[in-house]
Amino acid sequence: MAEPKQTSPTPRFGKGPKPDASKNGAEGSASPVFRLPKFFTQGAEEGIASVDTTPVAAPVAAPPKMPAAPPPPGMAEAAANAPGNFNVVPHLNELRDEIERLTEQITQVNERESSLERVFDTLHAELSDYKNDFLYEHLKPVVRPLLFLFDSIEQFDSEMAITESAAPNAPVGAGTLSASVVRENVHFFRDQLVEALRVCEVTEMEAPKGAFNPKFHKAVDVMSVPREQDGTIVRMVRTGWFLNGQLLRPAEVVVGKFRAPTGSQ
Repeated sequence: MAEPKQTSPTPRFGKGPKPDASKNGAEGSASPVFRLPKFFTQGAEEGIASVDTTPVAAPVAAPPKMPAAPPPPGMAEAAANAPGNFNVVPHLNELRDEIERLTEQITQVNERESSLERVFDTLHAELSDYKNDFLYEHLKPVVRPLLFLFDSIEQFDSEMAITESAAPNAPVGAGTLSASVVRENVHFFRDQLVEALRVCEVTEMEAPKGAFNPKFHKAVDVMSVPREQDGTIVRMVRTGWFLNGQLLRPAEVVVGKFRAPTGSQ
């Protein structure tokens, strides 16, 4: 029995005799393979096994959006007029035309009302003037005698005032009224007459003061006054009156007039 042929162990660090090319055949021409000890390769093999070798896909950029191509001519009209589609454009145009028509009508109505209001104001003013003129012309003949009566009462009251001031303590005989009692009665009649005139829209002018105004005053006398009072009203002789806001009778007054001394430059 032939003994098995012992082969020399492969050197660990690449040292020793080269392998026989005839024994390896086709492999004899390949380079010899050197292997490291296991304690050198064990850690590296474990590290390589723990690494994730799954291939990672590279990020792919999204393709740029291209602008939508315009629809072919006539396509929009065909879609709008297609059966089953509701086109709101004609309805909106009709609504706009209706709103414009209503706006124009409202403007015309406002202009018409404005013109009518102006006409009404003009007619009202004219009627008011006619009314005032009518009252003035028809009440003047009735009111003037009442004004004369008022003047008589005023004159009588002035005379009684003079009598009372001349003899304030004069004895009063039996059946005789004192001047103060007579004046009280005269004042009562006077107030009643003023009220009756007021009902007829006749109002009393305030006692004039200051400068003479020929529009409302009538000079019945002139009195000498100092230079600074020239052209001013000294006193009132008769009361002035208004009828419905218009001058019925001017106030009769005494006007001051400055007169330089005779022989002065």
